Amino acid sequence: KEATDLKEECENDLAEAIPALEAALAALDTLKPADITIVKSMKNPPGGVKLVMAAVCVMKDAKPDRINDPANPGSKIVDYWGPSKKLLGDMSFLNSLKIYDKDNIPVHIMKKIRQEFVPNPEFDPNKVKNASSAAEGLCKWVLALEIYDRV
Repeated sequence: KEATDLKEECENDLAEAIPALEAALAALDTLKPADITIVKSMKNPPGGVKLVMAAVCVMKDAKPDRINDPANPGSKIVDYWGPSKKLLGDMSFLNSLKIYDKDNIPVHIMKKIRQEFVPNPEFDPNKVKNASSAAEGLCKWVLALEIYDRV
C-alpha cells in the first residue's frame, strides 16, 4: 500500500514537472537570436528586462558586479546588467539554457530564485513581455525550472 501511494505521489509530481519542463523549452524556442541582440544592445534596459536577466544570471551562477549607487553616492549596489550582457553576448547562450542541468540545480541558486524573483509581482511573463519578447521567454524558462525543481 505504501509503495502504491508513493508511486502515485511521484506520478502526480511528474505530471506537474513534465509540462513545466516542456513549457520551459517551448519558451526558449520562441526566442530568436535577433531578440537576444535587441536586449543586449539596450543601454538602459527597462526594469522588467533587468529583473529577468538578473534571474538568468542567478540560474547560471553568474556573479553580479558591484557598482556605485546612483541614488546614494558613496555606496555600492549589486548590478547584474554587466554579467547579463556577457551572457547575452555568448553565441551559445540559448543553447546553454536548453541543455541546462535541470536535475542538479544547486540549492543556493533555487533559494535565491524563490526568495528574490518568484514572489516579485513584476517577475511575470505577462508584465515583462511589454518590455521585451526575449524577457518574456526567459522569465517563463526560469519559472518553469523553479516548478520542475520543486517536484
